Amino acid sequence: MLKRIVLSVPQEQFPELAIRRGKDLAERLDSKIFMSYIIEDSVFDEVAEKAGHVMTERDKDRFERKMIRSHEKVARKVILKTAARMLGEEPDEFSVRKGAFTDTLLEMIVENDADTLLMEYESYNLVKYRIMDRSPVPVWIERHDGPIRKIGLFCTNLSPNSKSPRMAKKLKKAFNASVKAYYVHDPEGEERKDEPEQIHREHRIKFKAVVDEKVDRFINEKAEEEDFDLIILGRIKKRGYFHLRSRFAKRTNCSVLLVN
Repeated sequence: MLKRIVLSVPQEQFPELAIRRGKDLAERLDSKIFMSYIIEDSVFDEVAEKAGHVMTERDKDRFERKMIRSHEKVARKVILKTAARMLGEEPDEFSVRKGAFTDTLLEMIVENDADTLLMEYESYNLVKYRIMDRSPVPVWIERHDGPIRKIGLFCTNLSPNSKSPRMAKKLKKAFNASVKAYYVHDPEGEERKDEPEQIHREHRIKFKAVVDEKVDRFINEKAEEEDFDLIILGRIKKRGYFHLRSRFAKRTNCSVLLVN
């Protein structure tokens, strides 16, 4: 994990924090960075509507080719050069792609045999974070501008916990950081009363507390209380997760690593 990282560059925002974190991970873990600028399909539809007249299929085809060439030119002259300057070198791969944001990222993960997706939080566009529900690899959501010194590990009965403790130990060593671990029994989840002890035996992770609490509420409280730089959490798919994601993302300023 964290050896082959896909880093997305959406049209709305240049991901400076994510690129800086990519550089950090590449230096500490010898990671490879696969970067892509995504031209979303919706851009062509919006411009065509504003044109004020009905476009023939030939017009649309010509129009799309012209826009793609324009985007590619800007991407390679501005975005790639800026990213290379921030990374200290060009990414291991840089591509310009057209398509739906989520589907395009999923294709990139498969094509590059990636093991992590690195994104920057965009508070105004949470719809794109549906990728968190569909990504086959862990998703790192960057929003912390600084070193990783304090890590919070949250294991819960709503998510898988086989990989997140290993990730916490790996990043603790890489960043020379401290880790505080908690186990949360959410009332909406299944009973897993023996799991904290199993995790302790298998991973030598000692939990600071094992609590019966709503996951999102408890994480919000601890994030504010402990001022974590990074939170590691087993990814909670679909059921109730959008609520957790949106409230949690809005209330904390630390980065989040969601591990499936």
